Amino acid sequence: MRRFLFLLLLAWPAFQDARAQAAPPPHSAPATEAAVRALLAPWDRPGMPGVAVSITLDGRIVQHAEVGSADLEQATPVTPDSVFHVASVSKQFTAFAILLLEQDGKLSIDDPLSRHLPETADWAPMTLRQLLNHTAGLRDFGTLMPAAGWREEDLLTDEQVLRMVLRQRGGNFAPGSRYQYNNTGYALLGEVVRRVSGQSLRAFCDERIFQPLGMRDTRFGDEIDDRVPHRVPSWRSTKDGYVRDVLNSTTTGSTGLLTTAADLSRWALNFETHAVGNAALFTRMREQGVLVDGTVNFYALGQERHAWNGLDTWSHGGRDAGYRAFLLRVPGERFSVAVVANANDVDTSEIAYGVAAAYLSHRPGYLVSSTDKSGPGRRQLAAYAGDYELFPGYFFRVTSDGRRLFVATLDDPDPEALPALSANRFLLSEKFNQVLEFPTGGKGRPDRLHFVIGQYGRIDALRVKLAAFDPASARAGEFAGRYHSDELDTDYVLTVEGDQLRIHHPRWPTATLQPYQRDLFRSSAWFLQKIAFQRDGAGRVTGFLLSGPVAENIIFKRFPER
Repeated sequence: MRRFLFLLLLAWPAFQDARAQAAPPPHSAPATEAAVRALLAPWDRPGMPGVAVSITLDGRIVQHAEVGSADLEQATPVTPDSVFHVASVSKQFTAFAILLLEQDGKLSIDDPLSRHLPETADWAPMTLRQLLNHTAGLRDFGTLMPAAGWREEDLLTDEQVLRMVLRQRGGNFAPGSRYQYNNTGYALLGEVVRRVSGQSLRAFCDERIFQPLGMRDTRFGDEIDDRVPHRVPSWRSTKDGYVRDVLNSTTTGSTGLLTTAADLSRWALNFETHAVGNAALFTRMREQGVLVDGTVNFYALGQERHAWNGLDTWSHGGRDAGYRAFLLRVPGERFSVAVVANANDVDTSEIAYGVAAAYLSHRPGYLVSSTDKSGPGRRQLAAYAGDYELFPGYFFRVTSDGRRLFVATLDDPDPEALPALSANRFLLSEKFNQVLEFPTGGKGRPDRLHFVIGQYGRIDALRVKLAAFDPASARAGEFAGRYHSDELDTDYVLTVEGDQLRIHHPRWPTATLQPYQRDLFRSSAWFLQKIAFQRDGAGRVTGFLLSGPVAENIIFKRFPER
């Protein structure tokens, strides 16, 4: 189970939302500042990576704090000038750029994507708004690229991503029917900015956003050999200490912003001052996504809207390599906090919400949420039991003995007890702050569970019915052969070694395919989570559909046997 949880964190780098709690401190300015320093204390010692925080209140920056090292090898400290990669916090800037073009009369966010990218004309119809709110159903390039052979050490550019995305002939779902966090949509929005404005996303944002707001240390990092003053490297925690975690990418739109904590505060203040952008633009920025069935989503143009302790909050996080970032705004209290860090074990959202509690817990609107301490009954536990598919090929098997709930996975079939946090919430991993939560209010057995992953948000795992299956019944030999995907422009070769089916790619270690249903296999490679073989009318294997996180049913055709 622990190995599964670790692989899942690697496989899904996109979710960002948490509402951490902190004990309210006294509310004098010195006490509040001391509370912020206490939140940063774990990194305020030699040999630790760095964290920078910037806080705004009532229209001005009121506090900043920096601790730890920018570069562990050189022992240089983090300073107010330290520049961090902020990953998916970039998305709200791309959305704002699109809205500036709408303000200019050059596009509408309800335009079809194909109006601005004609190469997508044969895709299912989708709008810019659906890309902005993660409801377009696109396959995520973060899975497509490794499935095609890209490795982390390979340079990844906007041009390479665009070429890969435009090869796709299918998606994950009908546009507008679901919400699914996705990086491909924002990569395409960056391309829309380039084509409509005639400028790179970097140049457009520099001219229209960063310079007017005085964000002098901010840019989109679209050149690998850029010299960026005060840029900090990122670090990854291992059992032997911290090691460099190199980000070898110049992709923008969905990511790529280089900035400081103070510049993020200047950006947050623009939501109050409207120094850049008219009133209609900021109204747009608050428009949450709506699905075709009328469901209103929490996501709105690069930001997430959540109620937290009685307050209305807007936030987004980011994580790439060892970089972590979180920007939280509480408009009703004229408050914001930006947290940036350069190590993968820094929970920037926990710091952000802790800072918010330090500053706002004395405000009249602040109400600490009461927690339901009642445990689940026998009938509830029985209703929760079942199989749930988190991603294609990733399953939680939930069982009950009438008193407790247990969970297992196909990777680790030994059940583990789940401590009950309330009648519908169960602790999966204290270390990773992971919880399994079942929906309330419905009748009968829930059709899904929510996998809550600390700062990385919530993923819905749908209830499925797995038939009884004997893996020994799978005849590995009938699947052996070479398979090609036009969508990925790559081949995989399947061979039989002993009684195991093995999958080979020239750029990846060989993996074993494990059958779990008839013609359905899983692998240990996170981007090859599910292989669904296809047959012709005579029962011969003709190909397979490959699925990974947020990239489903990629077509592979079998080469004819010689």
